[in-house]
Formats: sequence, C-alpha cells, structure tokens
Amino acid sequence: MTALVDVRGLVKHFPIHSGLMFSRRIGSVQAVDDVSFSISAGETLGLVGESGCGKSTTGRLILRLIQPTSGAIFYDGVDLGTLDDETMRQKRRDLQIIFQDPYGSLNPRMTVEDIITEPLVIFGEKPGPAMAKRARDLLTTVGLASFHAKRYPHEFSGGQRQRIGIARALASKPKFIVCDEAVSALDVSIQAQVVNLLQDLQEEFKLTYLFIAHDLGVVKHISDRVAVMYLGKIVEIADKRTLYRSPKHPYTQALLSAIPVPKPRARRDRIVLTGDVPSPIDPPKGCRFHTRCPVAQPVCREIEPRRLTIGTGHEVACHLVQPETA
Repeated sequence: MTALVDVRGLVKHFPIHSGLMFSRRIGSVQAVDDVSFSISAGETLGLVGESGCGKSTTGRLILRLIQPTSGAIFYDGVDLGTLDDETMRQKRRDLQIIFQDPYGSLNPRMTVEDIITEPLVIFGEKPGPAMAKRARDLLTTVGLASFHAKRYPHEFSGGQRQRIGIARALASKPKFIVCDEAVSALDVSIQAQVVNLLQDLQEEFKLTYLFIAHDLGVVKHISDRVAVMYLGKIVEIADKRTLYRSPKHPYTQALLSAIPVPKPRARRDRIVLTGDVPSPIDPPKGCRFHTRCPVAQPVCREIEPRRLTIGTGHEVACHLVQPETA
C-alpha cells in the first residue's frame, strides 16, 4: 500500500541561548531525534508515549507548523520541505490538525460560523451564503445543530467545543489530519463519543489520521498501527494486535501493564518504572531508556540500538530483541 505520509529521519532540536541578549547558544533540547515512519491512505497511526517525549512536536513538524532541524516529510510523494510558503499554504488544504485544548484553540471573539469558515477565507474563497451553509452542514455532521453557528465558544461544553474544532479541521476537505491528543482534555464518556465520531468521519470522508495520545486504551480502539515514542525516538512500531498481544520493548511492556482493567479483583503483573525521565537537553548515552529499564545490560549503556524488523511490520529498537529469536 502506497504511503500518503512518509517521515524520514526527522530531527528537531530547539536551541537554548544564554548571555547578554541571549546571543550565546549553550545547548539544545533534543525534542525529536531521527524519527521515521509512514502512514498509508485511510490508515490511523497511533503515536503514544509519556508527556514530553516529542509526540506533539512530531505532529507539528509533519504539518510544517514548526520547521525541522533535519529530515524529510513526504506527503503524497511531495517533499514538503522543498515547497515555498505560498505552495505550502495551499497544500494545507489537505493537511489539518485537531488541537488538544478545546478551550484555547477557539477564538472567543468569533462566532462558530466564522471559526469554521476561517480556513476557507484564508485559502481564498469568498464569504457568502454557500460558505455559511457549509458551516451549518459541518456542524450537523459533527453532531451539533445548525443554529449553533451564530453562537460563541463560551456557550459550549468541552466536548461540544472539540466537535467545533473537528468541524473546522474538516472545512477545507483535508485528506490527512493530526489528532493532537484530541480527547485527552475530555471526560471519559465524552472521549468515547468523540473517538467514535472520528472513526465515522474517517469512513465517510476517507481520512488518514496521526492519532497522538497517552491513553493506550483509546489508541487501541481507534488505531490500525501504533508507534511507541520515548525521549524523542520511536522504540517500537507494529500493528495494534501484534503490539498489544506481544510487546517486545521493555518500555512498551511497562506502558501496556499500566492500562486499567475493569475488574477490581483481577491480578496483573504491573511493571513499575523507577527514576525520572532523563532531560532531553542531555539524553543518556546508548539506549535512552536504559536508566529506567528493569532488564538493561552493559551494552545498553554504551551503544544506541538500531530499529530492527522482527516480523511483518513489527520494528523494535532494543539490544535484547533479535530478529532470529523474537
């Protein structure tokens, strides 16, 4: 299957400056470091990991909301890094994002209709009855009423605001959407409604998702494949059935062991990680997870593991996992 989005060797280091007028560079935050993956058309790739591991930065890099330090992002065979500003602006019709915060991501001074149609105006379409009708139709599509178009964001609940954000993302008829922790700020019952809505919209509009989250239960429900990220690197990627049934990386195993089970008396072998996540300013030598890994070996402290293919579409970056023994 042809990849709609192909990320190759993506790197983002944020410089740290000090001194008079912050003119001297003293280091950098290694937010994303040599990340590669692909997403096929119509697929949902879940990107999971602890807070601060670089998930949201990766999503924003793909959309060129921030510029990468190095690496390449191909969308439908086109290297987005080679496009000028105007061409990239038009390409954004196909590339949209749903933000995590349903409160901060909506302009409180704009009506819902203006919020939804703003992308169309930016892309050069003229306001008018047809555009207003599209806004009302999109509100209906995401489960709200057409008369909500004349209201303001403060008149809605968090779940309703996120539906408005989804409608805005759909306005330009995109093909690829980054869902940047789109349900993390919502109550559990509302999360289920929004996730089901995203799945229905994906089927109706033939969408492709990068679904960023830290709730592995939600990711399992919506994703086709899952990539696990730790301190700026992808440590394991596989289809969801393989990953949840047979995780190979110790970090993935620890994350899966923390998923709540709706059985109070059920016994589970919980893997509790000790220590704090290392600073991305000065990540550990070798495997970045070795400072918290319960099965770390001396080689893990010296040599960074390569991502090896151990099965169909299953890749792991761990010295303890070998292709012939996995």
